[in-house]
Amino acid sequence: MEERKRIAGLVRDYIARERMSREQFAHRTRLGKSTVDKLLTGLFSDRTLAIVEGQTGLVLRQSSPARDAAGGAADGPSIAVLPFTNMSGDAGQDHIADGLAEDIITALSRLRWLFVIARNSSFSYRGAVDVRQVAQELGVRYVLEGSLRTAEARIRVTGQLIDAGSGKHIWAERYDRALADVFAVQDEITTHVVAAIEPHLYAEEGFRAASQPPESMDAWGLVVRALGLVNRVGRRENQEAQYLLRRAIAIDPGYARAHATLAWAIWWATLCYGWPDPRSGYVEARRIAEEAVVLDPAEPWARMVLGMSLSNAGAHDQALAELRTARELNPNSAIGRCMLGWALLRAGQYDAAIAETGLALRMSPLDTFAGIYSSTHGLALLGARRFEAALPHLRASVAAFAEYTGHYHTLISCCGHLGLVEEARTFMAVRERLGPPLRLGVIRRVLANFAHCGTFVEGLEKAGVPE
Repeated sequence: MEERKRIAGLVRDYIARERMSREQFAHRTRLGKSTVDKLLTGLFSDRTLAIVEGQTGLVLRQSSPARDAAGGAADGPSIAVLPFTNMSGDAGQDHIADGLAEDIITALSRLRWLFVIARNSSFSYRGAVDVRQVAQELGVRYVLEGSLRTAEARIRVTGQLIDAGSGKHIWAERYDRALADVFAVQDEITTHVVAAIEPHLYAEEGFRAASQPPESMDAWGLVVRALGLVNRVGRRENQEAQYLLRRAIAIDPGYARAHATLAWAIWWATLCYGWPDPRSGYVEARRIAEEAVVLDPAEPWARMVLGMSLSNAGAHDQALAELRTARELNPNSAIGRCMLGWALLRAGQYDAAIAETGLALRMSPLDTFAGIYSSTHGLALLGARRFEAALPHLRASVAAFAEYTGHYHTLISCCGHLGLVEEARTFMAVRERLGPPLRLGVIRRVLANFAHCGTFVEGLEKAGVPE
């Protein structure tokens, strides 16, 4: 009882310190008002505490991922963002460098699977430092460091992500911007940095997990390994990912991310014709995503897959609500914004769809995920009847994933609208070798619930696709 009183007191102190109401706290943590009321009287579950810790940065439990990671060598993925070096020669620009690093810390802290060292600790390492020593003292696996230079109303920011154990540079990038509005520039660069390094962190964790004997992998390692396999888009890799995820769920049935990632793997397999019955595949993905949301209402992957499953079923308002929640939970997720844009397109909100898919493509400009960012942005442009703008994106998507018939369908429709009949016929010939014959009636049925159906089918008809 004393422990419960202690935890309730910490939460009440947090609410008072942040000057928020109980309703605002409930909104921030994605908990119901009744759950918050119980929490403040000392009635709560371990899952509730995990959600509060993830959304507020509080350490409520005597043994929690945050406390354990801070205690020495990191057992889970963890990072320290060092203060960015001001190389402009003007000490008056220090606040820009510090503000940028602080914004990145705040944004990374929203990745609930990643333990991020607080600003006050990481900012104590200012100037020339030994990255390995910093990582050892702070107990983290990764360090992000960078520099800033301003001159003649321009700003240049460089950043690099380092594996502290090996000293290997995982990612590095440079950003050049006009310094008209310093806060807008900070927001833009923060978004790009976080969106860029998140996939690299996932990949590194996947490599780390894959190097371990399968029997020694914990639930986290299995999930990270599975995510890397799903992102490789092959049918065999997807099946292996599903096997690993079911193992993770067997180890930790309450691990929401494992359920959410399994739902994503099944949804992706269904999209890529790797599920025997597409309708049942989307239903299964939705069922598992709903289980993940029950386990953790603040799990962005669960909200994303649930939203896309609802979108597949034509429940557009519900789908957009879920996908917008996923965006709020992780605004720097390129795939999350891409999926939201796709659902907006299906709902007929073309301008909003183009904005979201365009941002996703800028956040992940190399589009290594099977051309899905390029394809979805091109599809949104096609839905808005901006065919010339859509064409280069759709050509790029086919080049990125030449085995997926869906990319060909959109490109053929676009070519039909533009009168590029010969190019359309070339792609139709390639497409016919990949699967069952392309027919207008089939596409009408598949897209029946989507606003862009008429435009899509019209282009296929102009390209010469038979009924």
